[in-house]
Amino acid sequence: MKTKILLTLCCALLGACATAPVPTPDPVEKPAPVTRLAPGGIEALLAYHQWLRGLAPAELAREMAALNAQPANVQFALKKSMLLSLSHNGDDLARAQALIDGVLKSTDPDAPAARPLAQMLAAHYAEMRRLSDTADRLSQQIKESQRRTEQLNQTLEALKTIERTLPARPNGAPATPAAKGTP
Repeated sequence: MKTKILLTLCCALLGACATAPVPTPDPVEKPAPVTRLAPGGIEALLAYHQWLRGLAPAELAREMAALNAQPANVQFALKKSMLLSLSHNGDDLARAQALIDGVLKSTDPDAPAARPLAQMLAAHYAEMRRLSDTADRLSQQIKESQRRTEQLNQTLEALKTIERTLPARPNGAPATPAAKGTP
């Protein structure tokens, strides 16, 4: 009986020492080749955005007029959305987001190359909109707080005026009103 147990333990130990088959690594998938936007690609769009940031409002208006004369395509939509986002107008930011959504849903051959930039811009515009809404809400709260402060100041001034018109107390009079039971 002892030998059977000893043999079983030895077999179990030898089985545990056996090496498991090493899985062969899957071949690394190469990313799909990125198509380039016509002419200049993403780098040109990023440079365009940087250039737009340095323009004055009048120059931005001229650039919008020039941009509107170009044919509509993915590159046009990205440029126009970048330009609209710099106006700091809520309606223009909504239009910029709509243009970016159009790029994300586009079947244009240049759209796959533009999608990463469009996704980044969409996230950026959503954050801008959230911050704008927060700033508007805080501005409203400040206005309301200022209005309440002004009302309280007016009430305080009215109370001071009433206090000045009250007759002066005699020196020995108590500071508190008389008790109800006294005549």
